[in-house]
Amino acid sequence: MDTDLFCQVVDNYGDIGVCWRLAQQLQQRGMAVRLFVDDLTAFHRIAPTINEHANSQTVQHITIQHWSQAEHAIPASFVIEAFGCELPLAYQNAMPTQTRLWINLEYLSAEPWVESSHALPSPQSNGVVKYFFFPGFSAKTGGLLRPDSSCRYAPLDEGFWNQVGLAQAPITERVAFVFSYPQAPLETLYACLASQPHSWSVLLAASAPEPTAPPTNLSFYRLPFIAQQQFDALLDYADLNLVRGEDSFVRAIWAQRPFIWQPYLQEDNYHLIKLQAWLATTPLTASRQQLIMAWNQGRITPDQLNMELKNLAEWRQQCVHYAATLAQQTDLATQLFAFCSQLDQKTVK
Repeated sequence: MDTDLFCQVVDNYGDIGVCWRLAQQLQQRGMAVRLFVDDLTAFHRIAPTINEHANSQTVQHITIQHWSQAEHAIPASFVIEAFGCELPLAYQNAMPTQTRLWINLEYLSAEPWVESSHALPSPQSNGVVKYFFFPGFSAKTGGLLRPDSSCRYAPLDEGFWNQVGLAQAPITERVAFVFSYPQAPLETLYACLASQPHSWSVLLAASAPEPTAPPTNLSFYRLPFIAQQQFDALLDYADLNLVRGEDSFVRAIWAQRPFIWQPYLQEDNYHLIKLQAWLATTPLTASRQQLIMAWNQGRITPDQLNMELKNLAEWRQQCVHYAATLAQQTDLATQLFAFCSQLDQKTVK
């Protein structure tokens, strides 16, 4: 099945991060994928094998083209528009004679209305019906992108640490990986880590804010910008992950490690509504749910955080259980493939 996937890089690298994962998983399921991206430089940063200067290339059996190439492209049978990015008008005009299914892949949300909106059709002005596909956390949604078991990383060797700019692995008992927005109450986190009986190191992602007054008994390591695979490996490695946005959030779930999610800030604090909707679906204790909400409201207290750090092993077991429960649902790529396959079969009949 020939499939076009469109991605515009809006929020740093989360959009292309999701789309690159999806493109690879659809290709592995037998789809011939062509990925249109408006920012190849951003793409190159999360996937260094991408040539940021080539408007057309093939990587891992996926055709990758700059957004501008879509103006003259023959549309695929199946078109996936990621996160409501508006397709080029010339491409839309050419779709009626070529495209059998047009999908708008929406942003992830656990809000109740998502279930009733998932997979609804919407006729478009060009005559092609667009379906709204909602990722989610229940069986009535499109599910989550999920790595296969082979994507779990083995113990990281010296070569890996050299690749991410470190001479060796942190020698402390525990490690926190920080990939947060600037509003995160990181100074409170660092003070709490410094007060723990176990020694901690902090791995700072390239975009993470610098600590203003780092405790002397914490080890800090500033990482360069790293590829998506390296980022995933660090999520699997760390004892505590501080993540943001959508792509790192979902991948942190599959890492099965304690994590605190910071959703993208929205007007009127709508991101807090989305956060609360997700928290309500989790098996996390009330105190951990309150911790994550307080983290996003800037109201976190040292007592809250210290209590959960003290019970880190139990917190991790909850995360393992949560990931195992979600893994029983059909993943996003499989659902998208099935959705397209069903239409394909109906067309053949």
